[in-house]
Amino acid sequence: MDDPLNIPPGPHEGPLEEPRENASESAPGHGMESSLQSSVGFVSRVASEWTTQQPGASGMEEASRRRNLRHNLLLLLSLTLAAFVLAAWILVRLDSPFGIFSTSPQEIVRAQLLALDRGQLRPAYDMFSARYRKQVSFDVWHEMIVTHWRMFHGKVLRTGVLAQTGPGATLEIHLRGADEREYRARFTLIRLAGRWWIDDVHWAEEASDQNTLRT
Repeated sequence: MDDPLNIPPGPHEGPLEEPRENASESAPGHGMESSLQSSVGFVSRVASEWTTQQPGASGMEEASRRRNLRHNLLLLLSLTLAAFVLAAWILVRLDSPFGIFSTSPQEIVRAQLLALDRGQLRPAYDMFSARYRKQVSFDVWHEMIVTHWRMFHGKVLRTGVLAQTGPGATLEIHLRGADEREYRARFTLIRLAGRWWIDDVHWAEEASDQNTLRT
């Protein structure tokens, strides 16, 4: 007796075939499409790597601009530093009241006059030679400067001719003091240990040589 749940196949029906899961793989043109996609991916990767390693025109211009900017900044920094060093060197040589950079009799005289005008008495005193400082103490010299301060706060009017003989030299400076009187300072200088020292100095009014003051 036949099982009613078992339906026999029809006369033209064959056994059922399993469905083909990869039917699309055998479709015409699928291999060509896959190859094209692979080629496009390869070209894209190569182009990306080439762009990274070989910058384009705009990238090269940017790099050149940065190099030029860095070069200009370094040049500006070097020039600024050189100007600063030169200005400091000039100020030290010309305005230092200590006189240690004075390489000529005129410079040491100018340095002491500038120190006196600024009230820097100790540096001005240190420009005297050891012989002078042994004879005239700083306290005595200081009292004399304070007593006649108007004479030493003056404006240089003119400078005499330097008379130099061997290691010694003399130089006259003509000034107008704070009291509006004109004075003449006669400096005697000596060169020792590679630099100039003030070995003696006499101050007097231009109108008379009788009122002479040794400082």
